[in-house]
Amino acid sequence: MRNASSNRRSRGRNNNRSKGGNKRTQVFDSNGPEVRIRGTAHQIFEKYEALAKDAHSVGDTVLAESYLQYAEHYQRIISTVNEQQAARQEARKPEQSNNSNKKAEGNVKQSTNDDLSLPASILGDGVKAQSQAVRALEDA
Repeated sequence: MRNASSNRRSRGRNNNRSKGGNKRTQVFDSNGPEVRIRGTAHQIFEKYEALAKDAHSVGDTVLAESYLQYAEHYQRIISTVNEQQAARQEARKPEQSNNSNKKAEGNVKQSTNDDLSLPASILGDGVKAQSQAVRALEDA
């Protein structure tokens, strides 16, 4: 008998948002004073600033201040997302430099192995002794 649970539709219990998603494009619903705004944090921030400017030009300073407080909230969301992105980039930089260092170390190891294959007349005295020891080990 087949398991029918995989064919059922989700009933809103499973949140399909990925944790590593792009927070800059996340859509918010804002229920501010007298308006409802939907969009990204940056779009909502700009809309509340425009509404505050309009309210201030009409002379309603209380409403203008309220809009500015909402705008400040979304500005904080934007700055938090920017800080998190900068931290992620800083965390990636050491990984990238470690990978390039490992590649460089691999190239150095290859070049030392190549040096042993050169004739002893080209190599210096210290390397001559080392290459002779390597040959002796290979012969044994």
